[in-house]
Amino acid sequence: MADYIPARQRSALEAVADDTEALQEALRTRTVTATSSDGVITVAVSADGTVHDWRVAGADTRTNELVAGILELIRQAHTTALQAIRTELDAIADREEVRAAVDATRDALSRTVTPSPSARSDETWDYDYELRGKSRIAAD
Repeated sequence: MADYIPARQRSALEAVADDTEALQEALRTRTVTATSSDGVITVAVSADGTVHDWRVAGADTRTNELVAGILELIRQAHTTALQAIRTELDAIADREEVRAAVDATRDALSRTVTPSPSARSDETWDYDYELRGKSRIAAD
C-alpha cells in the first residue's frame, strides 16, 4: 500500500504507527501496584489489564501456589480474549465492503499527482505557493 501514498502522507501515517506502537508498549509494560488497606494483599497490573504479580503477606506455601495458579489462569484467559478480538478484527477486515473501501482509497491515492521540481520548464512558477502543496503559474 505504501506505493500508493505520497511521501508526506506516508510520513504522517508512519508517525501515527510509531505512536500507536509506543502506546501499545506502554499499555503492556506500565505497571501499577495496589495494596489492600490492611497491607495483606498486593497486586501489580499493567494498563492493558494483565496481572503481573499478586502477593499475600505472610502466606504459606499452599497459598503461594494457589496465587500462582490464579495468575496463570488470568494470563491464559487474557491471551484467549486477545486472540478472540484479533479473530473478530480479521473478520471485519475481510468483509467485502471493507476490502472495497480499502481498494477505493488505494485507487484514489494512486491518482494523486505531485509535480516534481525537475519537471518545471520555466521560471514563472510561484515557488512559495507550490511549497504549500499546490502549484500555479505566477501572473505577470
